[in-house]
Amino acid sequence: MKNDSPVIAVANRLPVQRREAQDGQEAGWELSPGGLVTALRPVMATHTGAWVGWDGGTKGMPPTLPDSRVSLVPVGLTAAQVRDYYRGFANGTLWPLLHNAIEKPRFERSWWRAYQEVNRIFAERAMSAVDGQPDAITWVHDYHLMLVPQLIRNRRPDQSVGFFLHVPWPSPDIFARLPWREQVLWGLLGADLVSFHTDEYRVNFLRSCTRLLGDAGVKVRGSSVDLPDGRVVATSTAPISIDVAEFSAFAADPEVQAGIAELKEQFAGRTVLLGVDRLDYTKGIIERLLAVELLLERNRELRTSLSFLQLAVPSRDDLPQYRTLRAAVEQHVGRINGMYTQPGQDVPVHYLYRSLSQKQLAAYYATADVLLVTPLIDGMNLVAKEYVTVQHANDGSGGLVLSEFTGASVELSQAVLCNPFDVEGLSYRIEQAMGQSPEIRRRALAQMAEQVRVHDVHDWVSTQLDDIATRGATARERG
Repeated sequence: MKNDSPVIAVANRLPVQRREAQDGQEAGWELSPGGLVTALRPVMATHTGAWVGWDGGTKGMPPTLPDSRVSLVPVGLTAAQVRDYYRGFANGTLWPLLHNAIEKPRFERSWWRAYQEVNRIFAERAMSAVDGQPDAITWVHDYHLMLVPQLIRNRRPDQSVGFFLHVPWPSPDIFARLPWREQVLWGLLGADLVSFHTDEYRVNFLRSCTRLLGDAGVKVRGSSVDLPDGRVVATSTAPISIDVAEFSAFAADPEVQAGIAELKEQFAGRTVLLGVDRLDYTKGIIERLLAVELLLERNRELRTSLSFLQLAVPSRDDLPQYRTLRAAVEQHVGRINGMYTQPGQDVPVHYLYRSLSQKQLAAYYATADVLLVTPLIDGMNLVAKEYVTVQHANDGSGGLVLSEFTGASVELSQAVLCNPFDVEGLSYRIEQAMGQSPEIRRRALAQMAEQVRVHDVHDWVSTQLDDIATRGATARERG
């Protein structure tokens, strides 16, 4: 079933950024990079509606998305709100907590008050976007806005509301550390449908509801949550994906092919390992560097025949812990190159701290002999899906080393799975992937690429919107 209802997408940021004038191109506005924007582009292309998000303090936002019928509804935030809601509660409390408290979360009441205040602002802006579109679906995204579904429900009981969490949901004992745990759960239960990348995250959420809201009359039945007022909230497992047609088309793109030729010339005679990540402490970049170091230490011949390219996309570099992480990564890169670069030879580790276009990334994907996707924990990881798609479209035989703690590992089980906490074990997994025959790697690539093709982002979007609309209609009939 194809749902043609208008869609009101509600996310932390608006999906546009200012484009500076360069190379004969005029200044203007373009879609921002990032997984969420990429995932929701099919909605923008096929539905009317609006995108509600923080304007980032940028003035002069266009009224609609480029080449789209979707209106932009900017949310303005004060410097104090950005500090306490975004840097504080969202990224200092919720981000580490939801990632299994891999870093210690901070619990500050002033941050919580700011989070409540900003969620109310987003809910008001979303409801204003719904005005005049009674059949619209409101689709709220990610951990920044977990109170918004209930705020909308309180004001518009018949509104169809969905929520998608793009990060993991931890076990109940970890989530229970949050002082405002019940309020967050009630906020999410304002939706008709709450969706997650994996069954594990979804079950953790249901277990959290049972443990923390059972005394309030909440009952979990199968994949649904029965509320005391008679409402039933559905949950679903809906792994996010990529636009396979777009990434496959890069195989024939002249710009991508030129980039591949340049990289193959630069790294001729070397096995190329690749890492592509936001610079974040969840991504396991330091553990990956240490594993490559062990590989070089154990195999002297690799010091002149192996190149590891780590692309680190700048992320939250205004936060102290991210600046510290960047310094640590760069220190490890320098130390490894200082120890293992042979006289007259190229360095074994190449490190780029910058954003790259999708076409530039596609050239790196097509060139790499092995991609290392080794986060300590990750909600999904679209880089792994992009890699197998580009490699397969280019008739490649690249290998994939994939952390078992990513959502992607559920779908891409033909990869060489690893435990990134075991640094020495990770080094052997990398060696295993490098040593596989091209035939074995091609077979694995074909299976993984087919999985991604069948379950691409268009399938994800249409399934989610249909489910939200269906659940919303069912709730109204019960009411």
